[in-house]
Amino acid sequence: MQQIVYMISDKKVMNMSIGERITSLRKQQNLSQGKLASILEVSRQAVSKWENDLAAPDTLKLIQLADVLKTDVEYLATGRVSEPKIQQVVVKVPEIQEKIVEKTVEKPVIQYVEKPVIKTVEKLVEKPVIKRITRVKYLRNPFEFVIFGVLCFLLGLLLGRLL
Repeated sequence: MQQIVYMISDKKVMNMSIGERITSLRKQQNLSQGKLASILEVSRQAVSKWENDLAAPDTLKLIQLADVLKTDVEYLATGRVSEPKIQQVVVKVPEIQEKIVEKTVEKPVIQYVEKPVIKTVEKLVEKPVIKRITRVKYLRNPFEFVIFGVLCFLLGLLLGRLL
């Protein structure tokens, strides 16, 4: 269970700034600014700015700061001591009596019926013979096709300019 630390005098609490509250709680926990900064993963200068009221911690750092200093966020931010808002509720439950009822259960009768036998006819299927695949050599040199393609491209450009 987390222990919540508050200032004793309510008059001092209301007049204190957020930086003064951080300073007093840090000193109560015997933490230096550097140690607090390393726990919160911020620079020591950031903690110093918070304590001197030159800057305020963002929301996430304020929550982490409250956890480290063993207080709540409302006290750090406003200086007001929050009252627990959870009320204990007691509900009376009537006693439950267990009844055991014996009941006979009829089991269904399983009947076995003979099924007709289906005959299967096996046929022999011949597998096709795969012929040997041979590579076909080009009838022409592939370089000739490249030259022919370039010539056709140039002829197309020439005809396009003339028309």
